[in-house]
Amino acid sequence: MKGHIMEQHHETIIVGGGMAGMFCALKLKEAGKPFLLISDRLGGRTYYKEEFKMNFGAVFYFENYHNVRKILTSGPVLIKSIKQIMLHLSETDYYPAFSFRMLKNLPQLIKFKRFMKQFIKHYEVYKKNCETMQVKDALKKDPFMEQLFFKSAQQLINELKIGRACSELVSQFVYGCTGAKVHTLTALDFCNCAQGLVMPICQFAFDENAMQRRLGSVELDSVVKVDKESGQYKVTTAKGVTYTARNLVLATPAGVTKTLIKLPKIRSASTLFAYLVKGTIKEKYRHNDLHCFADTIPIIFVAKRQNGKGEYEVFSNARLNLNKYFDEHSVLHVKEWPEALYTHPAIVLDQDLGDNLYMAGDHNGLGMEPAAISGIYTANQIIKKAAAGR
Repeated sequence: MKGHIMEQHHETIIVGGGMAGMFCALKLKEAGKPFLLISDRLGGRTYYKEEFKMNFGAVFYFENYHNVRKILTSGPVLIKSIKQIMLHLSETDYYPAFSFRMLKNLPQLIKFKRFMKQFIKHYEVYKKNCETMQVKDALKKDPFMEQLFFKSAQQLINELKIGRACSELVSQFVYGCTGAKVHTLTALDFCNCAQGLVMPICQFAFDENAMQRRLGSVELDSVVKVDKESGQYKVTTAKGVTYTARNLVLATPAGVTKTLIKLPKIRSASTLFAYLVKGTIKEKYRHNDLHCFADTIPIIFVAKRQNGKGEYEVFSNARLNLNKYFDEHSVLHVKEWPEALYTHPAIVLDQDLGDNLYMAGDHNGLGMEPAAISGIYTANQIIKKAAAGR
């Protein structure tokens, strides 16, 4: 009947199909627990376009992304040699990563690497803890990680006395990962991103259709309203369908979650633009395959594609005048992310909101792997409560 709104009931509804939503669904499916995942598409900020063979969201994964790498098709190592990289401290001050200038930073870089070894040891335990406890509890369990969460990146840099090495290399790489000014980051997020300088990082492909088949219970739609009635959750979609559920998982970007359930406060987000450009790049960029920039410059990084077609992947945190970087060019595709990564301030949000309502995503930490782990945590709570008859 025209105007009639259908209603369907499910044990668990997962809203959002990014890493958090997908891994929550995968964990529930593994445990034989029913669910319905509702999202306009799968992948979230993992936005791989097969026609261009390019990621327009997350570009690479780190070697220690133990969960995420299971659902990605591994591609080539992003940085095969430091000789590939040109670093840009300003529009006029740029230098090869393999240079005498960088050699002068060697003592600070060694100090940084030693600290990162300590960080990674703690971070691996912390990530595992986050699969079975909320972030706030995992932080309390490890004072080292808790201090990094509430400390700014700049404070850490100052404490380690590695300012020059960070300015001329480390911070440029971290900026390339986030598009956010380094002074806005927590020390934990800074170290998380900086892992890519001390371990292999790989490009990847992601097959949305294959994942949809793997999950099975997926509706391609967008949730526009969440209510609670008679002890269960009611969600309404853009297509006018109403679903009810005992458990509700909001695995949407923090800004969307805030709107749906009136969260009082979330982190601020960075804005990102991803361009695929074909053309002739200007002379100063022609001799290196990868360019990283200081966070005073809106362009984040430029990578030459190894397909012999004169194509470049260009990422920025503002819309660019590409004539500044190319003698001639055409834009093959562009993707804008108004709210890409939630970076600051250092606040810890609850994931278990009570009454079988959960929040999953990268609200408390940057990246695909933290988001995936938050989804696993949520699924584990639903499984545990079901086993206890709650």
